[in-house]
Amino acid sequence: MNRRSCLFSLSLLLLLLGPGPQANDLPHYWDMDSYLARYPLQKVLFHDFAQRVGSAPSPPPADVGERPVARVAVLYPGLQASDYWRRNLMAFSRRAHALGLDLSIAVHSSQPGDTDPVLQAEQLRQVLAGQPDYLVYTLDTPIHHRLTERLLAMSSAGGTGPKIILQNITTPVRAWDGMQPFLYVGFDHVEGSRMLARHLIKVTGGKGDVVVLFAGEGYISQARGGTFIREIAAFPDLRLRNTYLTHLRMDVARRATEDALERYPDLVLIYACATDIALGAAAAAASADLQGGLLINGWGGGIEELSLIASGALAATVMRMNDDAGVAMAEAIAMDLRGQGHRVPQVFSGEMVLVTRDMDAAVIDNLKQRAFRYSGPPSESTEPSSLSLHVSER
Repeated sequence: MNRRSCLFSLSLLLLLLGPGPQANDLPHYWDMDSYLARYPLQKVLFHDFAQRVGSAPSPPPADVGERPVARVAVLYPGLQASDYWRRNLMAFSRRAHALGLDLSIAVHSSQPGDTDPVLQAEQLRQVLAGQPDYLVYTLDTPIHHRLTERLLAMSSAGGTGPKIILQNITTPVRAWDGMQPFLYVGFDHVEGSRMLARHLIKVTGGKGDVVVLFAGEGYISQARGGTFIREIAAFPDLRLRNTYLTHLRMDVARRATEDALERYPDLVLIYACATDIALGAAAAAASADLQGGLLINGWGGGIEELSLIASGALAATVMRMNDDAGVAMAEAIAMDLRGQGHRVPQVFSGEMVLVTRDMDAAVIDNLKQRAFRYSGPPSESTEPSSLSLHVSER
């Protein structure tokens, strides 16, 4: 079957088959500890790879010959206030350049949480039409899950296609054992949410009314929001009064917060599952003259969140050492192109640090230097500039 036929079949299967496995059902995923315990070799590979990611780049000697060449397609939900995706793309391109790679990167940005199956399939069809060697994708909604599964199944059945890197997920899908993607890369949503929960429980004293602002009906909401709800369940005086779906839209998060403030006058905490949600909630709290009084968290620790931490509008966030995910993708591709793909671990999960509004500004500045070591300060552009790049926004 040729590539065009494969792509047509991919779209057709998506439309004809019933619902696939739900991406918000965490028992369908390996958590990091369980996965490494089941596959001990992965623990060794992970440790060695983490050392590589945290170190300065090691390009090949100048006399090695031609620079490795590859086509990379990136389809990511970059049309949002969070700078995570844009910064990771910049870190990826700059690290690849430092490693002596010659990459052509085609970037296609989409709306976060888009669940239109026809649109998702069409976007992926267009991306694959460029015959990339590597595809950087994500795995949040059930549609993402089903499309990725079709690609992996075709590849494992002897078909041709790109090696898949799944961004922003560090929990391998259990059902895919035997046909896993090239790399899962990002930061552990469950552990980050536990870090936030422990801090917020302590600050509230384990008492008061709570509302959770979910993203959409997908993996991110369950891993972040679901984890938080399970953590506070042990504190009966910390009452979960309601949950809201925001679809990662700032305006919806703001309206949800306004509704919650009207319904629950004793509200002490709004748990936000993502940056755009936190920004909308903080805006609503400021309009109600509750800035600093009502506890609102961020998730990710990007520049927008850190600014609100400094002003006191957000109580805390879990800050990713953001650029490590992009660096990991560049290192994995460099190793693969140089015949060392077998040394790339199945999963790379980066470091996270709890940041609170009472932390010293100098400490936070040091964390910024670490987290944004390639993507730079907020004054810099967050679009890659060092490599051949095509950007298509839909």
